[in-house]
Amino acid sequence: MTFSRKDKIENIRIWAIKHEKYLSPLFFFGGAVLDNLTLTRIDRFFDNIILLSYLVVSIVVIVLINLFQSKEIQNKWTQLLPLITQFTFGGLFSGFAIFYTKSASLTTSWIFLLIIYGIFIANERFRKYYEKIDFQIQILFVAIFSYMIFFIPVILKKMNALIFIFSGVLSLVIVYGLIVFFYRYVSNLGSNRGIKLVKNIFYIYIVFNIMYFTNIIPPVPLSLKHLEVYNYVEKSAEGNYLVREEKISVKEIYKDWFNDFHRLPESPVYVYASVFAPTDLNTEIIHIWQRYDEKDGEWQTVNEIKYPVKGGRDQGYRGYSVLYEGIPGKYRVYVKNVQGQTLGKIKFTVTESEELDLKTESL
Repeated sequence: MTFSRKDKIENIRIWAIKHEKYLSPLFFFGGAVLDNLTLTRIDRFFDNIILLSYLVVSIVVIVLINLFQSKEIQNKWTQLLPLITQFTFGGLFSGFAIFYTKSASLTTSWIFLLIIYGIFIANERFRKYYEKIDFQIQILFVAIFSYMIFFIPVILKKMNALIFIFSGVLSLVIVYGLIVFFYRYVSNLGSNRGIKLVKNIFYIYIVFNIMYFTNIIPPVPLSLKHLEVYNYVEKSAEGNYLVREEKISVKEIYKDWFNDFHRLPESPVYVYASVFAPTDLNTEIIHIWQRYDEKDGEWQTVNEIKYPVKGGRDQGYRGYSVLYEGIPGKYRVYVKNVQGQTLGKIKFTVTESEELDLKTESL
């Protein structure tokens, strides 16, 4: 018995509907796997094409789902459309998880990361909700805003509060325009339902702004590649950085684990950082040195050093700060952007030694 191409396609459709509960998580994780294999740099053209494709396909499929429902159009492929939204939203939020995690400091950004990872992980559970326009539009707005937060700075080669506000307003315009389109041409939202949806979108917008201005949202598109404390740092004539640090034997590896830092008496302490920024995006980075006051039980700022960062280098723009007259004790150094968002921090305890066995390395 031979089957025509039409029969084969129909058999595939029937099989897909029959095994939908198994295909749903497969489509979800398929988007995540594709992201992990393809997404490498936040400013790479191909990476942004992938994420933009997810957004465009999500919008088109949402329009089709609601068009079929409102016009009562019977189509044998309708049941499979939510699988596509699961794939695209799974791909979007796994991509956001990749890029935002690279830029995040868990001590300050864990709430935002929890939201992104929560939507990503719960995506497979949202299967039945993807047929409801209210849920679709709200998730879509979160996706668009999360993307615009780093896409606009990459395009404009700038990042500051005004750029963030512009990203948010642009996201609102896109989604509110989509709501108007749905109201007029696709789905009969009704006045009360439409007003409630508009309010919910605005509430999400407010929450994003609160998280940004309280430095909860990670400083994308910046990301910290390397952060370490050294006994000496110097930029060589060849452009590399020469660093010196104590040799740690296998028996003394616990010292490195607990961040014990040994120095010669009254010698400086250096903190080296490598920060990635997209090509042609130039900004500034701040190192904030704090020492723990045992008497007051508080961290006190003892030094702040700012230096420029030039974008484009895969391993990040390299720089360092120095504390010349620090007394022994517990220290922590925050690496922040000029908006005050934390890229990372390092904690260590400074102790003095009369002799040190140092090694030199080129970075």
